[in-house]
Amino acid sequence: MIERIIDRLSQFGIEVKVSDRRLIVAEYENVRSFIMASCNIDEITGDLENVIIERTCGNFLFVLKNMGGLDDRDYEAFVKEIAEGDVKVVFDEESVLSEEQKIDRVIDFLMSYGEEIILSKRCIRW
Repeated sequence: MIERIIDRLSQFGIEVKVSDRRLIVAEYENVRSFIMASCNIDEITGDLENVIIERTCGNFLFVLKNMGGLDDRDYEAFVKEIAEGDVKVVFDEESVLSEEQKIDRVIDFLMSYGEEIILSKRCIRW
């Protein structure tokens, strides 16, 4: 699963460093635990795997951005277009949004991805 997350980050133009792997694993565990607790399930199914990947990418980028880790990276590629199934986010290059606002929108999209899937997988706790 971690390799799939790294592949997804590379689609956004993020080159994952060796030192980033621990943070990715930690964010993966956080997201996985949150989803399993929210849904009251013991096992992750196929559609929840994609939600975990997207949300882990969002959490990783959020933490990296707030720690100043995106400053020295070339992230221009991942703010121009995002396509996931029927959802497509495209930013105009001549937009009035700053680069930081564009990045924040992408991160927000990733961190909230799949909410309807999570809600549909919830089980009642007894």
